Parts: sequence; structure tokens; C-alpha cells
Amino acid sequence: MEDAQAWRAWNAWRYVLHAVAEIAPEVLEDLARLVPLYQEARPHMRGPYWSAFDWEGLEEAVKILAEGPEEPLTKLRSLREGLLSWGRRWNLAHPEPLSFAMHNLGWWAQAPELAGRYVSNPSPPVDFFSPPPFRPPEPPLPIYGSENSNWAKVEQKLREACEAWLQEYRSRYEEWALSLRELQKHARWWVAHRVKRWSLRTLSKRAKLEGLVDKEGRVLVEAASPSAIAKAIANLEKELGIAPA
Repeated sequence: MEDAQAWRAWNAWRYVLHAVAEIAPEVLEDLARLVPLYQEARPHMRGPYWSAFDWEGLEEAVKILAEGPEEPLTKLRSLREGLLSWGRRWNLAHPEPLSFAMHNLGWWAQAPELAGRYVSNPSPPVDFFSPPPFRPPEPPLPIYGSENSNWAKVEQKLREACEAWLQEYRSRYEEWALSLRELQKHARWWVAHRVKRWSLRTLSKRAKLEGLVDKEGRVLVEAASPSAIAKAIANLEKELGIAPA
């Protein structure tokens, strides 16, 4: 269950972070200013008891080094504080976007021409569910001339076995599947409201004014009633694993 929750949360954040790159590129441009901090911290990201290449690892490294050498602690702590400041500035101070930020800083440090562009968002290490085994029934076969065996009874038992298998498969599927079916639209609303801090009443109008349209000229942030947008944002935040703001 924990693996399924981690996967759903990451998948929901994936939509949000794509929406950030799409309609709020200033967020990634702001993040790119931390490349020098990342470069200074990079030599200290791996040690005998830590590996600080994502947010969780960075947090752990800072704790471990609290009593350790001053230089590694200073460099890693500076990167941590820089990332937290960035996250708070854009309402993205959550482990998923902070890990996303670290992965992209790593790419940008190696390829400066990519700085400020969405490059990487590695998925969490999870054990994916496997399909449940199908357990066929053992109906009496008419090979011995049994008077109680006929195809109608065999077919009925097979259908019951298939239905039981489908229900078990669906149960496992629903643990991993995101419940929202319009995530792209909802993610754009979330970014426009939470990250860009636009009013629910003006999201689509503001997007149009900023020229956020697709190749066909459609506004990327769709129009809807404030109540519908608020409900979508609240539901998305449940998938993201954050408390509603």
C-alpha cells in the first residue's frame, strides 16, 4: 500500500511539475539561480553514511553532519536553505518538487545550456503490483460419461472464476491508479492559483493576457466556475499528499 501511495503522489506531482514548466517557467528560471550552490555542494554529496542526491538524502546528510566537518555541512546546509527558500517562494516546499529541483540542478550543473528547462523527474523506487494468479475451477469433465457434467455447468464455473479474478485485479489496479481523470487541466489550475497566486475568478483571463495558449490558440488554463476549480484543486491536493492551503 505504501508503494502505491508513493507512486500515486509522484504521478500527480509529475503533472503539476509539467504544468509549472508549461505555464510558470519563471519558477524554473528562479531555481536555476541555485546552480552555483549545487556545484559547491556536489563534492560533499556522498559520504560514508549519506548520499544527498535527492531531498530526503540531503536532509539526512545535514543531520548526520551536524557534528561533522564544517565545510561539507556548510555547503550542504546552504543548498538546503536555498532550496527551501525557492520552495516557499513558489508554494513548492514539499519533498517531491524539492527532489525534482535537486535532480534538475544536477543536470543543469553538467549542461548549462539546459538551465531553467524541465529535464528530469525520476520516479520513486517502488515494487509494482503483479497481476493476481488466475485460479481456474476444476469442473467435472465429461470424459467418463458423467451424467452430472455438461458444458453449461463448466461455462458457469469458468465465468465465476474469471469474475473473481477481474475483481481482484481491479482492486490492485485501483490502489495504484490516480482517481482524477483530468489531471492536466487540474494541475494547470493548481499552478495558476497556488504557484502564480492568481485569483480563482481570473485564472483563464490572466493566462490569456500572458499569452499562455497552445498551437491552436486555446488558452492553456481553462475557464470554469471558481467553485469547480476550488473543488478540483482540493481533490488534487489529496493526491499530492499535502494539506489544502
